Amino acid sequence: MRWRTLAVCVALLGGSVWAQSDAPVLRGTVGGWTGQPASVGLLLEFPGGDDRLMQAARGTVSAAGEWTLPLPAPERLTGSLVSLADWLILEPLGCVTRTGKVTFSDPAAAVFPLGQLHVAPGGRSFPSVGSIVGVDLWNAAAILKPETNLLRGQPDAANRVRTQQLVFSPSDVTVSGAARCVPERGMPESVTVDLPLKAGWNVVQDESNYGSEEATRTLTLAAPDTVTVWK
Repeated sequence: MRWRTLAVCVALLGGSVWAQSDAPVLRGTVGGWTGQPASVGLLLEFPGGDDRLMQAARGTVSAAGEWTLPLPAPERLTGSLVSLADWLILEPLGCVTRTGKVTFSDPAAAVFPLGQLHVAPGGRSFPSVGSIVGVDLWNAAAILKPETNLLRGQPDAANRVRTQQLVFSPSDVTVSGAARCVPERGMPESVTVDLPLKAGWNVVQDESNYGSEEATRTLTLAAPDTVTVWK
């Protein structure tokens, strides 16, 4: 489908804290869009453990390719949160020695990383927010995901990878520090983290460099209006 090859540049607009009156909205433009108006939505696994999905957010793509998606309220994400520590993957496997330390202001913190969106096939609209649908209803839907490497194709960036992802945090939580892992085999890796996550939606930037004898990884918080790229 056309959606699998076109880039969608999206900015997070509105309040980044849920106490504010306006809920955050994703807005952007699909480059080269020539299709008809379409629906875009965020579907979550239903807590019942079966093959149903829950419609957590619904937006539109205009005939001009203008993209709008109001992000879901916190209560719709409660059952889909994952451990922040597990999501960040700060503990590489196979370390023989590890020095330094990365600390969490709340070791039990959980977040919701926005990993993919669905685009309804032509002539079909998503149900209302909160609806429960069968997974088979969306087999024909195209899936949008954040671009894997924002540095791809740039000069002198062959050994660098930069990704950005929207992440919802139910509360303020800070992750900070530096650590170094020396594996039995392979390249040593150093990680530096400076993530003062705020309650609400955040843009987390993850950048790695494999251009020397030791890999480096840096996790930082980007501005809420950072333009993210989806494909």
